[in-house]
Amino acid sequence: MDGSAAAMATYERVAERIRADIRRGVLKPGEKLPGNRVLADKYDVALGTAQKALRLLQDEKWLTATPSVGVFVNEIPGEAVDPLGAMAGELAALRKRVDALEKLVGER
Repeated sequence: MDGSAAAMATYERVAERIRADIRRGVLKPGEKLPGNRVLADKYDVALGTAQKALRLLQDEKWLTATPSVGVFVNEIPGEAVDPLGAMAGELAALRKRVDALEKLVGER
């Protein structure tokens, strides 16, 4: 495969669109993705294609699936390695709040 969109399988194109949304901040760490059927409709693909894209992103550590709960966005792989996996988004938000509080305390 040469990496161009035309040479990519449909599930790979869907996965790349989700990766791009994560990189741009459209999808944020800790955010829950919509259900598989909603994603299939959004990307205009078959349910199985959407599921295959999500599995690929889970294998690549972009997403974490929790059975009976949902699929969640992780930190961007390679940029922030968090051993707690699915809690990465919550921890990042907590870090931001702590930083803001420390800044406030430092200003006093």
